[in-house]
Amino acid sequence: MTSTLNGTGTHFYGDRERDIGGTYITTKWIVVLWVPLLPLSSWRVYPMGEGQVDYIIGESSRTSQGLQANRVPLNWKQVLNVYAVALPAVGLAWFALHRLFPGWL
Repeated sequence: MTSTLNGTGTHFYGDRERDIGGTYITTKWIVVLWVPLLPLSSWRVYPMGEGQVDYIIGESSRTSQGLQANRVPLNWKQVLNVYAVALPAVGLAWFALHRLFPGWL
């Protein structure tokens, strides 16, 4: 459903309105360098089955689980939350690069 190449393409961000059954709403974004730029659509995600541990490294693990998703109206609260995190992060990155490489940006 999403595809990125070197951080550019489409990607799901956000997890909102999680319920007791484990379903939640996520939003599909157009991303450039993993930075969400434009929301495309929101989806209600339904986890299927228990999932399976793919690997464990130290205290981190990755699990795979089947998912089913249905399109829902764009969730504007989630869109604003993603922007509220992404914009300061991009600003901080720009500031750090500007300080490290003066005159470059």
